[in-house]
Amino acid sequence: MSRKNIWVRDVYEMLNERAMGSTEISYCLKDRYGHRYNPHARKITLVLRGDKLRFIELDKVAVSSPLSVRKESHNVALWGRIDKDYEIAYPYNAIN
Repeated sequence: MSRKNIWVRDVYEMLNERAMGSTEISYCLKDRYGHRYNPHARKITLVLRGDKLRFIELDKVAVSSPLSVRKESHNVALWGRIDKDYEIAYPYNAIN
């Protein structure tokens, strides 16, 4: 794994308990790595889509930001591990 995407293994562990949206993953990684090395939601989606052996895009979920200029919500990817099943409603806890 390249050094620039070292955060992927942390995402794998984070998704052990429950599925998460790419924006939520970004915020959790910000707490872990700080502002400088925090991947944004779009990069998380692109990298996890490329790792089909470990991650699966479960759905799209609507999110909104109070800081956004846009007033409407937008959709982001909901991610899980390929070896886990998740509940279909928030907080998307792992079943097995």
